[in-house]
Amino acid sequence: MAKMEAQRREMILKGNLMKTVLLICLPLALYQFFNACYTLIDQIICAHISTDAQNAVSSIGQIKNAISAFGGGLAAGGGVLVSRYYGAGNLKEAKHASSNLFFLSILLSVILIVIIIPLANPIMRLCQIAEVSIQIGQGYFMLQLVELAFVSLNNVFIGLEKAKGNSKIILKLNIMVMLIKLALTCLFVYVCRFQDIVFVELATIVGQMTLTGIGLFYLFRKNNIIRCSLKLLWPKKVYLIPILKLSLPIFLGKFVMNIGKVSVNAICGYYWNAATDSLIVGTLGVSNNICGLITTPTNSFEEGESSIVSQNLGNRNMKRAFKAFGKTLLVATVVSLIGYVLLRFVLINQVVEWFSSKDVKAENYKQMVKEIFVWDSLSIISLGINAAVLGLLYGFGQTGLSTVLNLSRIGSRILVLITLHTINPNFSPTFCAGLSMGISNGVILLLSFVFLGIFFIHIKRKGFKGMHLSDPEPEMSELQYD
Repeated sequence: MAKMEAQRREMILKGNLMKTVLLICLPLALYQFFNACYTLIDQIICAHISTDAQNAVSSIGQIKNAISAFGGGLAAGGGVLVSRYYGAGNLKEAKHASSNLFFLSILLSVILIVIIIPLANPIMRLCQIAEVSIQIGQGYFMLQLVELAFVSLNNVFIGLEKAKGNSKIILKLNIMVMLIKLALTCLFVYVCRFQDIVFVELATIVGQMTLTGIGLFYLFRKNNIIRCSLKLLWPKKVYLIPILKLSLPIFLGKFVMNIGKVSVNAICGYYWNAATDSLIVGTLGVSNNICGLITTPTNSFEEGESSIVSQNLGNRNMKRAFKAFGKTLLVATVVSLIGYVLLRFVLINQVVEWFSSKDVKAENYKQMVKEIFVWDSLSIISLGINAAVLGLLYGFGQTGLSTVLNLSRIGSRILVLITLHTINPNFSPTFCAGLSMGISNGVILLLSFVFLGIFFIHIKRKGFKGMHLSDPEPEMSELQYD
């Protein structure tokens, strides 16, 4: 296993870059695609229970995404630091950082269970979730928070495997988890005929618990080249502070983006819940999840790219780090364009039909989703390009810029939404919500290029940690075993 990881490290530092980007990023993209399917599976199955059940799952899912930013940001920031140590060949420091990252994830899991779960009902009401959805989804939401505690631990395992460039194991294990979840969900809903969405979430928890068990085995396995260790688990400032410095801006960026979606949903619910029979918040979530079939996989390019960039910076090869960005930008743009065309013009009717239930609200629900999706789908291209830019910035440790980008995106979305309603309260809710999405996605695309240009000029003039683009590419640093 250690030999394979050393060979993978050599590919990242010295191999063909396009091949490296594809081998690392595409399995991660497939992994995230299955994650997107995870959410859609719940909504499709719940549509066969009732439109209200489906609407509850969709509405609550947006809150879950905001809370999950904690674990995702922590794993991403810690992974950047571990990648840098690993690229430099410093396995001792990589192991210390890995163990401290695992400690932080345990702490986060405890906080989720002890503090957030008792606040489940107030959180849903604060987010303007319709009362019928709260009644249906209260237990479901509490179980989702339990799920996130396991996901927080799983994110560390996944993040450390990403840091080593080992994306294939992530894909294989996620397929296994999805099959477990799908089999149990179908058993509960179609065989046992349970009509409570709590059982849909129970199936998900079993899948995540399985991944947690496997992840712990890999994390503490002796032949894991950067394994965690119980004796290194006690936190040390020398590792905690760099992890938190890198992680907090990533978390804030993810949290701001997701809480912004929740805020937009809450505003729409406040303005139009009565006019749309409490369906507006759910349809926004469905449209977002349809886009997520492409944006979630392309967002994973930032994670794979940041690992490649970080390792090469650890090896003091800044020129190769920028070349990796160019390859990732090309792949992410192509995938996004193809995905946009397929979803927007070829598959949209078929995909929306998946959310068909037998009650009287179904047709109205599907029509609202389509109207919002016309605008929301613009995020597919803009976020694909943005992911490649963020991957470069994350790799250089410039994680704070992600917060600024996401604040700009969400700020413009809320501003447009409120402005349109102020101009004419009789505007269609799907028009107002959709147009606000379309404009905000254009804003983040424009700012991505502005930030990229400023960052490149700065690096070209002043370099980075003593490295300059004019430097010749160095030899690969050797691994320093304990």
